[in-house]
Amino acid sequence: MAKRRLRWGRVAAAMCLVSGSIFLLDNFRRDLFKSESNNIVVSGDFSSNSTRNVEIATADTRSLGNESEPTTAFEGVANLGFSELSIPSSKLSTGALAVFTEERPVTEVANSGMVNLYKNKNEYYTLVSETVRLNEDAAEAFNKMMEDYHTATGLADFIVYGTTETFTGEGSFCPRYFPESATGNTVDLALNGYGSVIEYDGRDTESWVVDNCARYGFIVRYPQGKKDVTMNDYCPWHLRYVGNVHAAIMNEKGMCLEEYLEFLKDYTFDKAFSYSLDGVEYEIYSVGSMGDSTLARVPISGNYTISGNNSDGYIITTIKK
Repeated sequence: MAKRRLRWGRVAAAMCLVSGSIFLLDNFRRDLFKSESNNIVVSGDFSSNSTRNVEIATADTRSLGNESEPTTAFEGVANLGFSELSIPSSKLSTGALAVFTEERPVTEVANSGMVNLYKNKNEYYTLVSETVRLNEDAAEAFNKMMEDYHTATGLADFIVYGTTETFTGEGSFCPRYFPESATGNTVDLALNGYGSVIEYDGRDTESWVVDNCARYGFIVRYPQGKKDVTMNDYCPWHLRYVGNVHAAIMNEKGMCLEEYLEFLKDYTFDKAFSYSLDGVEYEIYSVGSMGDSTLARVPISGNYTISGNNSDGYIITTIKK
């Protein structure tokens, strides 16, 4: 029987063929993966009052969550981690920072985000009725504020006289109803004065609320000395919930809501306003309305909220990771 010899030339040729095939298959796999990754669809939307994932108490700052809404990823090192979101014009009049007047009233109310305050209150204040409603996050923040007010002063004399509706007729202790109250983000206060209700003027021991409400995400919506901007007299009894970071900035800079929105117009995605609160870094920027649909850059992570200003643009608030 003849002895076969190993032909080394053929072995080398076979090895080259196998190596080349592996190289071609690997390049094909890489190209396929790259093509798929460039077409990723990510999620993001407005902060919704129907969720609990919005900025709230300073003691337990959490991610700014968003409902699912298609966005498109785009390339570029400067934009890494961001996507483009299409904002419909219907959202211009929604959000914690929107300004509402009789000329520009509330057009959309997130009733699903409201709770019955009677069923959710603590023992440190009373209600004008058992049917008072308030947005869930505002209610939680208000409860914390009233508890701390009691701890600081020993008092529990505030009455929530109105939220979405406020009695303003003869004998009322809150002499005016404001259109923004329909959002469920406002609280109108009065005082329990030894068996009788009295108007809250923001003075004396009870001034603690005016001085400290920003710590809980509230502002005195119509502050002292701002009538030429807000078109309203000082109303210490009318509080508006805007969220911790925005309330803190407005308080620090002595701004009313209208001034704050004007201030933010100078800050864009490329030059955002940075602010640190309780160890959390925020970036805030404005996007001008583009009509029926507005493109805005938002984090792919979903850690953002968007509020319309009910006029000409949107304010995006992100947690910087």
